[in-house]
Amino acid sequence: MEKKLRNIFFLWCCLFAWKSQAQQTIPLDTSYNSTFFYQEGKASYYHNNLQGKRTASGERYDKNKLTAAHKTLPLGTRVKVINVKSKKWVIVTINDRGPYSKKYIIDLSYRAAKHLGMTNGKGFVKVRIEEIPPKAMGWPQKHVPDNPEDGLKK
Repeated sequence: MEKKLRNIFFLWCCLFAWKSQAQQTIPLDTSYNSTFFYQEGKASYYHNNLQGKRTASGERYDKNKLTAAHKTLPLGTRVKVINVKSKKWVIVTINDRGPYSKKYIIDLSYRAAKHLGMTNGKGFVKVRIEEIPPKAMGWPQKHVPDNPEDGLKK
């Protein structure tokens, strides 16, 4: 009987030690929210006659800044916009609402559009939009690659 109790006690101690170890394990992906926004569709860019006009955030549109308009993303959200065909990418801050056409999912500033190669052709391209974590989360803060041909390729 005493041997049986010792064995039960030993098994209980092993179970307790294993359970306490499991509770100390930090789950993966706890450092950031893994449900970031993702969307694919066509992107357009602002016309030059909007230069200096107020955006939904209250800022004035500046064609030389890396900004964009989106229908639903919160103002201030930073997104990576990737040209699906060329794989060029740019990081922009959402500071306006739009586009108001159902054909497009995002309106980019002239500078962002130029970097993606939109200004030399039809004026729109198919893009992928990926929300990026806030700066406090330690994500790379570079807005554009040094060489436009060095966009992330998947």
